[in-house]
Amino acid sequence: MTLIDAVQLLTAYHAGGLAGYLLVRRISPSLAILCLVFATHMLANLVTTLAQLPPQANITSAFGLLYGPAFWLFVRGLCYREARPGWRDLIHLVPALLVILIRPADPWPQLAGLPLLIGYLVATFLALREHGRLAGQVRADDDRVSLRWVRQAFFAFVAIAAFDIGRSAFAARLPGLDDAGLALVLVAVTALLSALTWRSREHVRDRGALSPRGLEAGRAGAASGPDDADALADFSRIDAIVRRQELWREPRLSLADVAREAGGSTRDVSRAVNAGSGRSFSAYVNGLRIDAVDALMSDPERSDATLLTLAFEAGFNSKSAFNRLYRTVRGETPSRAFARAASARLSRD
Repeated sequence: MTLIDAVQLLTAYHAGGLAGYLLVRRISPSLAILCLVFATHMLANLVTTLAQLPPQANITSAFGLLYGPAFWLFVRGLCYREARPGWRDLIHLVPALLVILIRPADPWPQLAGLPLLIGYLVATFLALREHGRLAGQVRADDDRVSLRWVRQAFFAFVAIAAFDIGRSAFAARLPGLDDAGLALVLVAVTALLSALTWRSREHVRDRGALSPRGLEAGRAGAASGPDDADALADFSRIDAIVRRQELWREPRLSLADVAREAGGSTRDVSRAVNAGSGRSFSAYVNGLRIDAVDALMSDPERSDATLLTLAFEAGFNSKSAFNRLYRTVRGETPSRAFARAASARLSRD
């Protein structure tokens, strides 16, 4: 067994283990499918090489048509809570099955799969954009469930693919580095799948996927405007409740929490907040939190408290999110505002 054979066997074993973990823990069946596709691809390569199968028996080119739909199903599951793989999704297997049955010579499978891959990538980015746009409409900790890491993973996949293409192009000139380069590619893909598994676990734990009710409320809020008289009237009442009960102190405050306290549907509350504040639910709540931090900075009785303590007391649960939001809203870093407030207290004393 050569080096590349051993690497393919180990990566197949690891990817299969990730798939089993994802299925047993019910984290992401869609990511489990992606891991299984990769594991099966590696085993198919291994069998083809060791058994010295003839070209007409080689089905490895069909796997290239499965990564696009597998990645799309994975992202769809992250974005939408009810979007679990179902029988209807078997239609995504049709192109790969046609390649297995017809067995076209290379590069025809790759050329046929390119427009399909582009279509899946477009659908993936549309889903990510909608999740990013609507998550802030239904929960105040939208930064915690952001899917920016999925975009980073996608670009990592692109970088790995580019490296693999370059490796293939120079394989004839540098034969000694061919297997080593391919081994590096397979290890990188395996490491990336492991990272996706870990981040998916965190995302599921934080219930980051949008529910059908959340989607409806988020879309209603995003479509509302300041000319909605009923929504403006509701906002005055909702805003008074949020301020009086200091609901913004809850780090994981959601639109459903406010709707429960205010006595209304999430759809109506979302419309009211967007119309009345001119901002998303997340921006509205975090604006109240920043106001609270400013008040605490100026409070002489809290002079011994650290800036991070004040931020957590106001409802922030992440230092990075607090720093970013404060700088966006106030136009300066919170540490500078904190120092200025401390100087003002000393001058008064």
